[in-house]
Amino acid sequence: MPWPLHILLSLLFHIRLWQTCLAASVAVHDGLWQPKYAIYATEEEITVNCERRSSVIFNGTYPGPTLYLKEGQTTWVRAYNHLPDRNLTVHWHGLTMRTAPFSDGTPQVSQWPIAPGEYFDYEIHPEIGDAGTYFYHSHIGFQSMTAHGAIYVEDADPPPYQYDGDVAVVLSDFYRKSDQEIESDLLSDPFIWPGEPDSLVFNDRSGTASFNNAPDDSCKPYIVTVDPGKTYRFRFIGGATISFIQLGIEGHTNLTVISADGYYTKPAQVDHIQVGGGQRFDTLITMKSADQLSAEGRNQYWIRYETRGRSPGLQGYALLQYNFNLSSKSKRVIERAQLPERGHHSVAQQRGSGRWQPKPPGTNPINSPVHLPPDGTLTNWLEYTLEALKPQSPFPTLSEVTRTVYITVEEKVVNGTYKGGSVTGSLIWVNNDLTWTDKEAASLNYKPYLIDAYVTGKTPNYDFAVKHQGWDPAMRAWPARVGEVLDIVWLSNSGPSGLFEYHPMHAHGEHYWDLGSGNGTYDAVANEKHFTNYTPAQRDTTMLYRYAERGRDKVTAGWRAWRIRITDGNVGAWLLHCHILHHMIMGMQTAWVFGDAASILREIPEPYIAGYLDYGGSAYGNDSYDPLVLTYYNG
Repeated sequence: MPWPLHILLSLLFHIRLWQTCLAASVAVHDGLWQPKYAIYATEEEITVNCERRSSVIFNGTYPGPTLYLKEGQTTWVRAYNHLPDRNLTVHWHGLTMRTAPFSDGTPQVSQWPIAPGEYFDYEIHPEIGDAGTYFYHSHIGFQSMTAHGAIYVEDADPPPYQYDGDVAVVLSDFYRKSDQEIESDLLSDPFIWPGEPDSLVFNDRSGTASFNNAPDDSCKPYIVTVDPGKTYRFRFIGGATISFIQLGIEGHTNLTVISADGYYTKPAQVDHIQVGGGQRFDTLITMKSADQLSAEGRNQYWIRYETRGRSPGLQGYALLQYNFNLSSKSKRVIERAQLPERGHHSVAQQRGSGRWQPKPPGTNPINSPVHLPPDGTLTNWLEYTLEALKPQSPFPTLSEVTRTVYITVEEKVVNGTYKGGSVTGSLIWVNNDLTWTDKEAASLNYKPYLIDAYVTGKTPNYDFAVKHQGWDPAMRAWPARVGEVLDIVWLSNSGPSGLFEYHPMHAHGEHYWDLGSGNGTYDAVANEKHFTNYTPAQRDTTMLYRYAERGRDKVTAGWRAWRIRITDGNVGAWLLHCHILHHMIMGMQTAWVFGDAASILREIPEPYIAGYLDYGGSAYGNDSYDPLVLTYYNG
């Protein structure tokens, strides 16, 4: 006689709970225990763009050290907060589904922040299929402008694309103003715009001054050294606070995109890169041969990068420099040591190794030798193009979508007016009329949503949310049920100023299927026709474009659509937000809870998580206390 369905479901639940208990355990991380990496957040004087600034950095460097993880292996990273008076968290951008619970690095959402003088052990376990480029950064205020670094997740097996070396390119921007000044301006009443960044930054150099005239190295062009005929994997990482950046290489238009946001894609040909905050694109670039260099009579080419969508525009130069001696009669490549093992080779780090190198040019070009597309022509770059090389899971069709959530993002004036370009009152960003920041949530004494689910059993009320533009007014959060397939459609509004902006929209948690973007009104049926013979790649950061610089006040025009399947495997509390730091500080963030308290609690039984439930709890260590830490992954 078959068992009743409710008994079978109960049995399956208890089997899963038993398996989770076997995998999870707690242990004291004392002096005998060592993480693979330790990162230390400090505030130090650094020099960027030939200007001194007190900044939050990791391990005394800007950017922070590159971390190497591997598919199928667990890596522990200990994050020390050595800031005297500010909290810290570390977000593993693009890898949040591969971190243990309470480890996404989002204060007031997934965890309590790390208090001054304390440290926290992050457990990260990339799965097979996660090999690619990621980055880590602080998720507090404006700290991530300088507190960030690259992550390489290395392939467990030989990679699907062949290349000879890696080049990490972190594209960011820089303010002379302090983090505190910028945050104060953005939250002030009346509102004060802190201004545009002072420069762009290519890794650690701005490239705004020439090799001959720069007061110090920090504003000289960054030099990337390569060999003729070799193929390199350039890993472009968008680390900017606000800048939307385009980049091209003089005489090198053969860029093949092979990965986006950490996942391998089918090859896609482009002649330049454009990257917003939080995005990553890996490209293969084959260098010119020795014969080509000899014919051209050159061994150096300019790399040009520029902003789009903001005024005044910023720009800078780096230099692609060949290890090739043009003066040699044989025109041969100068012999040098064998390349280091792939995955641990950054060509750019070879500067100063003692090999022959040509003399850098004395001046930067007056007119750019690289011609990048102008503003207004950016919206088709790689749209409806990128496909997964090996899909991680089946793409749900429109017929499977259970709910569509439209989210209109716009600026609003609070207690004042906007007139003639001036604001009387404060200025905030809202998402369907809801503004959210971790600072405000803390001031309201909210527990982090994930912790609240454990402590009180509270999650956002689904029925209230459906009737209230997608969010629960009592908890100021957006619920989703296990089994739902959501279409989330971001809509851009011109607000009181009539200005449209570019917004790099980022999702914590599971990568979503990117459904593309467009001007005007979103038509799901029409858009679905793109997917007849094309399956979109899964992404974690894509651009909500602007299609005009200016329009009438409070006009909605332009959309970006995502598709997400909610499963037992991605329950939790996740931020979906614009990755522009200014907009985040002003409220352009949405806190989502996938699953109800029961489904969340099934992931980790209560006995293992007591130390995570309070600010400064026993899962957080300090000089006099060893933390009691959950081990979530095996291997």
